[in-house]
Amino acid sequence: MKKIISAALAALLLLFCAVPVFAAEHATLYIGDAKWESDSILPFIESGGKMLVPAIAFAEFDGLAVSQSDTLGSLLIEGEDKYLSYNLNFGTRLDEGGNVTECDIFRYGGQIYLEPDAVCEKFGLKFETAYAPDGYLTARLTDGSETADFNTLLSSHADDAGTVVPYLYNPTGKTAAGSFVHPILLNPSVTNVEEAIGILGKNGVSFAISPAEIKQYAETVSKIYANGHTLVYYMDGAVDKALFKEQMDEANEYLFSLVGKTNRIYISTERYEKIPEIDGYFAKSCRLHLVVNDLVSDRMINTAFYEAPLSGSYNFSLASDKATRGYYSYFFRKLSAYKTLRSVPLKESSSIK
Repeated sequence: MKKIISAALAALLLLFCAVPVFAAEHATLYIGDAKWESDSILPFIESGGKMLVPAIAFAEFDGLAVSQSDTLGSLLIEGEDKYLSYNLNFGTRLDEGGNVTECDIFRYGGQIYLEPDAVCEKFGLKFETAYAPDGYLTARLTDGSETADFNTLLSSHADDAGTVVPYLYNPTGKTAAGSFVHPILLNPSVTNVEEAIGILGKNGVSFAISPAEIKQYAETVSKIYANGHTLVYYMDGAVDKALFKEQMDEANEYLFSLVGKTNRIYISTERYEKIPEIDGYFAKSCRLHLVVNDLVSDRMINTAFYEAPLSGSYNFSLASDKATRGYYSYFFRKLSAYKTLRSVPLKESSSIK
């Protein structure tokens, strides 16, 4: 059996290349004769010689159901009398005949991605690819009910308007659900960022800031990334969704000019279901906030490192004031006692809460 790769390696590889993307009309994945409705967030991905599609796309076909449990570490695709059950921890799949096969399993956008061949063969589907008029490889899943040739379908969606996006995300490695937690520093002052970096050591965290205030952090952004942390955007309470997206877009232009990176994640303290969806960005919910006394409380430490992950919540925030920072070292030493957990920054593939 292949060696199990840790969740830290299930993060996304960020390649820095200018990619012309057709924002309004370009689609990467079709289901039958229609564009995959979630394509802007969960696209078809070609990476490392692999062609990957989001597992939930198979639920678009009549008679197929897709269910996933991060707590149990499983993904089930089932039809009337057939199924494929994926073990997310070990990278294997089981079919209705009891056959177990090793397979690659990926995460992107909080969802499981698979190579489609085994699923198509099992349930009588067809997977095909073709180059769209914009020059990008595009994929389609069909069940035989399609009415248009794929190349003809793509030609009908050609468009000349495009925008240059300086990033391309690709997944690497197997997933190992439940073996990581994501500490977040919500809206820290610039001074607090500097001080926190010096204390955190190898414990990866995410610094969540208001995108409108990113220029205030110009002196610290490079230090954040150089020390293994990431910068994400903080959605504070009720905001104008269009304005917030505009602020994140502008912040990304500035961030890329500083460190050659962009961010596609925004954090809210609302329940995940209540966070506004913003096209092209990934929402994460963070409901557990720890202040100074919590970092030395066995009850709160147990909540953050055991009870919350057990229920599927891996994100928590830390206060960043001087008094609280004084207990960071103690808090993260307690984390090291949990052998199945690691502290890692947020990625698109991370838990939504």
